[in-house]
Amino acid sequence: MPYKHLFFDLDHTLWDTDRNALESLHEIYNEIKLPTDNLPLFEDFYKTYKSHNEKLWGLYSENKIGKEAVRINRFRYTLEDFKIYDYKLAELFADEFIKRTPLKQHLMCDTIFVLDQLSLKYSMSIITNGFSESQQTKLSASGIQKYFDHVFISEEVGFNKPDPRIFTHALTITATSIDDAIMIGDTYETDVIGACAAGIDQVLFKQEIPDHHTATFKISKLIALLDII
Repeated sequence: MPYKHLFFDLDHTLWDTDRNALESLHEIYNEIKLPTDNLPLFEDFYKTYKSHNEKLWGLYSENKIGKEAVRINRFRYTLEDFKIYDYKLAELFADEFIKRTPLKQHLMCDTIFVLDQLSLKYSMSIITNGFSESQQTKLSASGIQKYFDHVFISEEVGFNKPDPRIFTHALTITATSIDDAIMIGDTYETDVIGACAAGIDQVLFKQEIPDHHTATFKISKLIALLDII
């Protein structure tokens, strides 16, 4: 199908969220002395953080919790799992993390090459769940902001993916018809289901994709986009 406008998710799709978060958290962990005699290994601390972070973002996408709950509780719950009950310390982790992480510049493999090639033919925009100040900084610091005509951030639009209204809003602002659009993202529950509900074709980009996850296209490497669109 001759698409005209490509809508991209940001985190885990273009911006290497895991690598950037790991780098930031490792810095913070080494700088802040945890008040415990049984200091957890960083690997265990990060694994616990990642589990809480994913659960909280899932709740945020379902509009069950707000921004501040994600920002603080991913660290509060992590610390509490290691029997550290210190809300101020959780706030310190949260503040440092949100300050440092968006400035990290690691991108998913082949991102620049793929965007260079696609920008020759298509208009492109971002549709992302997240916090305005963080998402804009990520795009700017990593050098990929120039590729996108519009950046649609859930906090600004008022709807989180998979709510189809964030997708229809993006279509309206970009003057793109459903048939001319496709959504590329890594999360089945938000990117694929949300785009499908809005009538938009989807590309599910994930290294390992469960067989029961259906999408218009499924890819395990970003560069494969060049073969299908």
